[in-house]
Amino acid sequence: MNWGHQIKELFTLNWREKIISLVLAFLFWFMIKAQDARYAPTYTMPPPPRIPVSSSPAPSQLTPVIPPPVQVPSELEPTLSPPNASTKPAGKPAEAIGGAAGL
Repeated sequence: MNWGHQIKELFTLNWREKIISLVLAFLFWFMIKAQDARYAPTYTMPPPPRIPVSSSPAPSQLTPVIPPPVQVPSELEPTLSPPNASTKPAGKPAEAIGGAAGL
């Protein structure tokens, strides 16, 4: 079978079904195109609001004021001992953990 015969059969074999499918495809395409054009949005996004910029300095009541640093009273001393203290915890740690876990 040669190429010419195969191309001829491509167009002539079941030619009615091929024409009907092409017509239906174009009809569906036109229907979808008409619906899309009907419901196309006609609105646009509004422009962002413009905030006027003034060149005058801020009033004195709006200027930032940094409060003075807070002084810690001397009577507040840390009550924790440093980590290298020679005190040992009461009891054995393994027993305390096992008892807490219920083991």
